Amino acid sequence: MSQRSAELEAILAAVPVDFADGNADFNAVRAMMAPFHGHPVAADLHVEIRALGPVAAGWYTHARNADSPRLAFHCHGGAFVSCPLAVYHFYGEIIARELDMRVVMPDYRLAPEHVFPAAHDDCFGAYKALLESGVRAADICVLGESCGGSLALGMLLRARDEGLPMPACFVSVTGWFDLSVPGVMVGRDPFLTPAWVRNRAREYSAGKLALDDPALSPAHADLHGLPPFYLQVGEFDTMGEGARILAANASRAGVEVTLEPWPGMIQGWHGLVNAAVPEARDAWAAIRRYVDARLPP
Repeated sequence: MSQRSAELEAILAAVPVDFADGNADFNAVRAMMAPFHGHPVAADLHVEIRALGPVAAGWYTHARNADSPRLAFHCHGGAFVSCPLAVYHFYGEIIARELDMRVVMPDYRLAPEHVFPAAHDDCFGAYKALLESGVRAADICVLGESCGGSLALGMLLRARDEGLPMPACFVSVTGWFDLSVPGVMVGRDPFLTPAWVRNRAREYSAGKLALDDPALSPAHADLHGLPPFYLQVGEFDTMGEGARILAANASRAGVEVTLEPWPGMIQGWHGLVNAAVPEARDAWAAIRRYVDARLPP
């Protein structure tokens, strides 16, 4: 393992040891997540909430990119059960700033009040509406963070099956792609444990799907015809093995895949960029280089 920055080590040391308690239910998860979200955004970020197909969506722009055709469509995290859009504006700001792009995030419904396939349907409906509004698929980068990786990839699979055009690329920000959480954990990931993830998957699926069902775990889906993938995987990320399975299966299906290991990293380290964590800053810089090479200027 490479040496982690002092900034990252200080933050990880402050994470409660029971943050990812395998016995926690969705109410406990919501309470635990709350202090980590809802941060105010910068004054120079324009935030607008408006309908996008079946859901409301957040639109995030800076003056310098307000007229750019390039757009990031982001399916945010929250473990399927927590963190509605109202507390996730800070992540729209991160993407808009770090990638210098307009950003849209659908406010998908949360479990267990709305179980599978509600969140998947909402993300797909938003993507379809975005295309119908006149945005070119070639100008779109789709991102998925945490559970949003599963939602984003599921959205792309349905879009492919329904004949919708594919975006320029798909970027995984430590996405969840196999909710059965295979493999053996290496080191400590303070934000996730296998049991915790499986419980969130059961709450979303209402226990009606096997956790490795391709509908929940797109690493096992038929992946042909999808856009290029860029997968950043932390060394200690609980969900890293699912990303590696996805990469292997996508490559076999003819998808262009870039799988990038990040030594010493854990689930969701990208979100720490506002805390001046250099590893997060470097990860976003790498994503920007990838996206800039695939979207029109």
